[in-house]
Amino acid sequence: MRLQSAIFTLPDALLDGGALRPGADKVLSILKMESVWLYAVTALDRAEAQALLRSAGIEGDFRGLLTEREAGCAVCSGTMLEKAMRRLRSQKADTVIFTGTFALVETAKKAGFRAVAVGGAAGEDEWRRMCALADYELPHYEDWLRLE
Repeated sequence: MRLQSAIFTLPDALLDGGALRPGADKVLSILKMESVWLYAVTALDRAEAQALLRSAGIEGDFRGLLTEREAGCAVCSGTMLEKAMRRLRSQKADTVIFTGTFALVETAKKAGFRAVAVGGAAGEDEWRRMCALADYELPHYEDWLRLE
């Protein structure tokens, strides 16, 4: 599997109550070292999303941020994901969507992307449904680090 780019949904894929999920900073660092370009998509307004990324110390890890207002569509739409992918100059086959919600796993899959179900934001039932549909499941970012 070739991975050229990764799109993260904010805040669910990376943050828990404004704090960075444990191990997420190391995973982002590994992806950057492997020349994977990172992008964030969000329903938050730009100022709020940038403030969250900055306070978590990961703002510089992303090549860009796309908000619903800027994109003119909902974050849980295939259009939003495709716009972010085009900004990364990537292709669907080379792009993975990291998300913590079932709606976005479902959207990513319907749009032809590979999806990573990220644990922490979803309840138990939603998590089971996410894992059943996603290509990969990542209950905790530390799980990725154990594989490296």
